Amino acid sequence: MRNHIIMAGVDWEFQGVDFQVLATNRRKYLTRQNTAKADLRFLMMDVRAGQVTRIDVTYPGGTKTETSSVVATFGAVGRSSIGTFTDSAGVSRTGFKPGQFSVMSITDLYAAIRDIGQNAPGTLQEVSFFGHGWMGGLILVNSFNDRAPIIPVPSTGGAPTTITATLGPTQRDPNDKDSRGEYDFVAPTQDAAALTLFQAAFATDGFSWLWGCAFPRVIHHAMWAMEGAKGYATSGTGDNTVLTLDRVVKEDVDYIEGFLLPILKTPFPSRSTITTKFKFLKYVFCAANASAFAAQLATATGKPVRAALLGTYAEYDDPTDMMHVHTGFTAHVAFYKNYVGMSMDPEGRGYGVYQPGLTCTVPTVP
Repeated sequence: MRNHIIMAGVDWEFQGVDFQVLATNRRKYLTRQNTAKADLRFLMMDVRAGQVTRIDVTYPGGTKTETSSVVATFGAVGRSSIGTFTDSAGVSRTGFKPGQFSVMSITDLYAAIRDIGQNAPGTLQEVSFFGHGWMGGLILVNSFNDRAPIIPVPSTGGAPTTITATLGPTQRDPNDKDSRGEYDFVAPTQDAAALTLFQAAFATDGFSWLWGCAFPRVIHHAMWAMEGAKGYATSGTGDNTVLTLDRVVKEDVDYIEGFLLPILKTPFPSRSTITTKFKFLKYVFCAANASAFAAQLATATGKPVRAALLGTYAEYDDPTDMMHVHTGFTAHVAFYKNYVGMSMDPEGRGYGVYQPGLTCTVPTVP
């Protein structure tokens, strides 16, 4: 039986989209594509409803049969789950409120993958996540990574109290439900034995798909400035071609300099223009993608991850079906394909494919 896990996050601003509908559409699409009538199992993880449902699709006598059962329940997420609060640093934040420990977490997705690795290794065909996203990964509920989290203590009759926890260097914030690439694939979240099961779950041709956005505006704007520079072409630009980016702003220069200062040793003299060789810019945008959660997940699973390339965003199909990357990023896509070696998803939805172990060659000076 081929396994699939499809998780639906929460539209935490409650602007109308129900990601579980898109997740269900994905399940129906995969079922329609199953012309060989192989037995399928779907684990549908609905964060908003707090419910995990197992759906088996079988074909006894050649006739499709579906059976469904709820296999786990969690706390539901509603408007009251989101609010404005002050964190341990005194910063006011609006998002998922602390102390909601019964709500589904990204760690529950990881546990479901490991369970397949333990009990049905080599059968996990696809892990899909429908929800909002950023370069740091999946936004289940818009929670926060507080390194000194305030933990509510259940009341025993007196006034509510809290404690401030001290976390280890790789320990997740217990209030945090969203993905964190720097903590999720190391102990204590997943040690070497856990990662072995994590990888063992996937079929030879298995993959993950992150359907949300990956749109750091600074990367988008800096790439736009590079693509408009004299001497740049969507293919064939030589590494030593000198480009002058005169449409950058201070944020762009600061971001690019953060990658290049250890190499060039000298800061850029201006905050409104950059003149440098193309090979350095190519390295910056490659290295940024290598640091993204999609690349981290690909390495952790040992399988490709389909995700929006940095500087692009996803939007909903019309009529509502699933999602695709906005079609206005052709220049970005051409750069990634021709200069970073990225391929695109085979369904033509505009997502890039992150392979395990994405590395970027550090350019030499001069």
